[in-house]
Amino acid sequence: MRFGRALRAVVALSAVVTAAVVVPCLRAADGPGIQVQVGGDVAPAVAARIPELLEAAGARLRVAKPGRGETPASLALAIGECPEARAVIGDADCRGLGDEGFVARSAVNKGRPVIAVRGPGAAFGAYAVLERMGFGFLHPLRPHVPRALRGIPPGLSLRETPMWAVRGTQIHTMHPLELTELLNGWGNGSPDDEAGWRAMLPEWERYLEWALANRQNRVTWVLLEARSWQAFSRGPVRQARLKRLVDRAHAWGHQVGLDVPLALVQQHAWTMIRETGDPQRESTQLRQSIDWLAETGVDFLTTESGFSEFTHPDDRRMLAWMNEATRYLLERHGKKLYIKIHCSTGQYARHFVDPATGQPLNFNFLPQLADQRLGVMPHTVQHYGLDDPAPTYGNRDFSEMERFMTQEAARREVLWHPETAYWVSFDIDVPLFLPLYAERRVHDVRRIARRMPAPGARPAGQLVFSSGWEWGYWLNDAVALRAAWNPHLEATSDSEAFRRVLLEILGPFGDAAPQMAQCLADAAAMQHRVLIRGEVSGRPPSEIEMLNGQAYLQGWETWDEVGIMLGALPGVEPVATQPRRLGLVDMRNPLYPGPRFEQAVKPLLAEVQQVSAEISSRIAALGSQVPPPAREYFDEFRDASRITALRAAQVRALYDYVDLGPGRPRERAARLEDARSALREAEGVVQKREAAYRVPADRIAAWRANPTAYDFTYLWTVRSLHYWRRDEGKATHAPWSPCYMNIVNPVDVAFGEGRWASIASRIRALGERVPGLRALTRCLGEPP
Repeated sequence: MRFGRALRAVVALSAVVTAAVVVPCLRAADGPGIQVQVGGDVAPAVAARIPELLEAAGARLRVAKPGRGETPASLALAIGECPEARAVIGDADCRGLGDEGFVARSAVNKGRPVIAVRGPGAAFGAYAVLERMGFGFLHPLRPHVPRALRGIPPGLSLRETPMWAVRGTQIHTMHPLELTELLNGWGNGSPDDEAGWRAMLPEWERYLEWALANRQNRVTWVLLEARSWQAFSRGPVRQARLKRLVDRAHAWGHQVGLDVPLALVQQHAWTMIRETGDPQRESTQLRQSIDWLAETGVDFLTTESGFSEFTHPDDRRMLAWMNEATRYLLERHGKKLYIKIHCSTGQYARHFVDPATGQPLNFNFLPQLADQRLGVMPHTVQHYGLDDPAPTYGNRDFSEMERFMTQEAARREVLWHPETAYWVSFDIDVPLFLPLYAERRVHDVRRIARRMPAPGARPAGQLVFSSGWEWGYWLNDAVALRAAWNPHLEATSDSEAFRRVLLEILGPFGDAAPQMAQCLADAAAMQHRVLIRGEVSGRPPSEIEMLNGQAYLQGWETWDEVGIMLGALPGVEPVATQPRRLGLVDMRNPLYPGPRFEQAVKPLLAEVQQVSAEISSRIAALGSQVPPPAREYFDEFRDASRITALRAAQVRALYDYVDLGPGRPRERAARLEDARSALREAEGVVQKREAAYRVPADRIAAWRANPTAYDFTYLWTVRSLHYWRRDEGKATHAPWSPCYMNIVNPVDVAFGEGRWASIASRIRALGERVPGLRALTRCLGEPP
């Protein structure tokens, strides 16, 4: 169901409701005003919100009373199926708009200027007009309200239709993000805190508005549960809270889904089949779970295959679960199911062959054999584009995922499922400022559009995997959503298309917007060259493994290193979830089978530092041109790019420190001081940014209870600069064990709460008393 159809299901077009609101003149508070008319086809939350926004911009509003004549106004703003809009935009003008297109136009009607918006996507058009009046929708939780409304220039004429019908986001609440507790029915640290849950509801309204303003029409999130709060997990209180969230999303015109795995148990997932073994019992659990979820009013469900990203049940049973869930959800409740296609490697279906290759079928591709009513969501990770080298999750690139997407787009509904952040340890929680993410999302959409142009043989849309918004990561989400609406296929390059999308978003920067957009586009190009391609002085490395800049800037935690160590064992498939590096301990070993530091890694680190410093300097240099209304966003870009440059300086200095060895103590000490100086400055940047977070800092940067499998929230490693300190410890102490500074309970993450997770934590606590043992037992749990 598309946006326009969904609205017509809520509000019949025959019952047109027109709300007239009078606003003082844009330039003279005591002059004639603006009359706002909103038709009944516009989502009710949008109709109520537009006057609120105008009032927040300084206007005093009053509703014109019917039957007393029209209050004089110098301008009319008419949105949707209302008389003033129809007078300016005729029915013929609205033909060919599809389900979500809109027309916006300024004209003079009966001697009065009118700004009119019509079409099935009139709500999208309304926000396009609001942006031209000075409003901005950059961060999901804080709309930009201008100090004074801008006048609309004469001759405004917009006609827009989306490239993709589905444009959505999965807020990945397996991670402890801004809205993880709210979306899982929790208050502050507990499901029992109803007052705390209600207090966060206005943030949901702001997110839904931001999503609409950025042309989104779907939202979904991951439902969690754990043994310690099992009664709440599937009880009526939670169900009612979820229904309220769904109802509010519907009021904004969004379709809503929940992500609920079939049998995957990692990271506190809400699993539809909790006990496996008896097929009849499995089917009963599956149906009961679907019935419970349908009561929340959701429009669709998304799910996942396997027991985890790296383990799976019997392939025939897995396929049967997919088919049963697809059939029951559709036939009993009239709702569609989609399944994520993971990009992990090394798992094969024993009983099935890939029809395209004749080789054993990648287990992740098993849905291609399922009921064709099952939608699929091909998923790539991190910032890599579809055609980039991507040495992660056992891949060299994502060409197999692109092949799968192309193949299935002709057979079933496909939703492209890329990422705009990767938590943990890769980017946002270091933190690294990577406009590269946003540019790669534009690149991918344009690539898909060019390679799969025919309707019926291309993806139906995009569902972005979102994992946090601070440190400028809201930019990646906003760009990805806008690109799904309009990827600017007319642009001659991806960089130019990216710049055009940025200009749509950066309105609050005023006259400085073109310079900021160009700066961010240049930054993305430089990062692509050095972080993904590993180029030094324009030359790519002979081998991308361990010779790309990302491998060294990213954080490294215990389970990143354990995955690489396991993948090196004979007969063990790779489980590394990020690109490998020449480690700070590894480089001390002359027999280590990796690139030589002096010849290969050292020049790369110098290039990474130079590029990162240049990006930071270029952004900072724009400060004098940025108007006060945009300082919030500029300061974030400046601080985020600065801390990325500091991270590059720290990493390079630590590698130099290890390379110099004990024979050159003075030079070695100087490089260690350089690394520590970068860390000290980074501490100041973090402290400054925490004061500017859009939610209370402790919600997203503290070590505390939350519904996820982690004992800390997503920016705690930024507050503590954990990955920076761990790298310094690796350089100075050379610990042999990967368990060094572990902060994760792997049993809880992999299997959930319960007896074994508790035992793992107790063994870690016990090991702290035994010096020789603690180097290993620290792998088994979070710090006591």
